[in-house]
Amino acid sequence: MKLETTRFGTLELDEQTIITFTQPIIGFQDYRRFVILPGPAGGDLKWLQCTDEGGLAFIVMDPRLVLPDYAVSLKKSELLELAVASPDELEVYTLVVVPMDRTQIRTNLRAPILLNPKLRLAKQAILDQSDYPVQYFLAQATEDANAPKQEVSHARSDA
Repeated sequence: MKLETTRFGTLELDEQTIITFTQPIIGFQDYRRFVILPGPAGGDLKWLQCTDEGGLAFIVMDPRLVLPDYAVSLKKSELLELAVASPDELEVYTLVVVPMDRTQIRTNLRAPILLNPKLRLAKQAILDQSDYPVQYFLAQATEDANAPKQEVSHARSDA
């Protein structure tokens, strides 16, 4: 299948690589078919390219790159929708927003993209019961990771 895109030119896609969303990405109701393309060489970002609209592509990332303990808790109906028995069977991505001001690059940890890689089924889940933010700023995550660890004192004062 040939796909004309605005970012990547003409792509030749194997139809077996197309991901079908069981529900559309929020705000993009008319689009349910995508492929994952590699991001910049040596980087951890990927592209989620729509196969029905060559101008529609999202930057995605594995949220565990910034939060190693990131985990999704899903309802049984969501697992059934994606034809898996456990969230461990899913690839998890979050959408990344890259504005002109690079300090404002952020990802949405509250609404991950869940992908069953075997059946090529996906959906955007809303983690209502989590404390994950809708806007997690990646510059802050980098600063936190590079900050020197401070020793915490457990002194007690009865004054």
